[in-house]
Amino acid sequence: MPKSARLSAGAAVCAALFLAAAGCGGDGPPAAGGGAKGPGGGLSGRIFVYCAAGVKEPVSALAESFKKETGVEVELTFANSGQLLGQAEMTRTGDVYIPGDTGFIDQARTKGLVAGEPRDFCWFVPTILVQKGNPKGIKGLGDLSAPGMRLALADDTAAIGKLQTRIFAKNALDVTAIKKNVVASPATVTDTALTVKMKTADAAIVWDSTAAMFAGDAGIVRIPVEKNVIGIVASAVLASSRNRPAAEAFADYLASARGREVLRAKGFTVEAPK
Repeated sequence: MPKSARLSAGAAVCAALFLAAAGCGGDGPPAAGGGAKGPGGGLSGRIFVYCAAGVKEPVSALAESFKKETGVEVELTFANSGQLLGQAEMTRTGDVYIPGDTGFIDQARTKGLVAGEPRDFCWFVPTILVQKGNPKGIKGLGDLSAPGMRLALADDTAAIGKLQTRIFAKNALDVTAIKKNVVASPATVTDTALTVKMKTADAAIVWDSTAAMFAGDAGIVRIPVEKNVIGIVASAVLASSRNRPAAEAFADYLASARGREVLRAKGFTVEAPK
């Protein structure tokens, strides 16, 4: 089966399961309503958030502290940015969308899914992850096309997949040679990093924050800023939100001083790279 067909079939199955969960009255997005204001004008109810896998740790932590501070339940679903966009478009439910790059928010806006302006809250810096000790002696992007190199490059429905394509074009790299070296195309940046940890790939392009998570099991080769394409991570409130005040408050919370504190502690870049 062609790759595009496999992706389409996977997306359809994922969306079907998502819709089934929503229709059951369980933990799906429709439960996000139920009164945006509680006693004394405070927030209440719950919200449903589509979140890119690359920011799973900090957003999960902030969802917990947001609940403690406001009483609002935050339900999170994780996948790559393109898969999440497909879910939001098909179901037309949910409150907040957090992809790995604002380009996906632009796509969501053209589909009529976004309400208001997104809030930037961190930056994703593409980085080359190599096996511990760097046995292949990889020094930079140019080495990725070397004969015999085994690469893991995330699927192009993921934010890192789209940005790595732009990086190759920006540096006029031999994309044909690079593609010949690809041995794995995982759906998420975390799974891409795991291929290097497990030594099934010699190198991968991942986010700087993801590379930091694997620092004890792999090595890092930085891509100079002038040769890189930086991802901006933002949250967007969805037009389908049934608890708009809580959705807006959560988006603000991610970009707040508290949000930056949690992000920084977990190795995320909270200032625009220069």
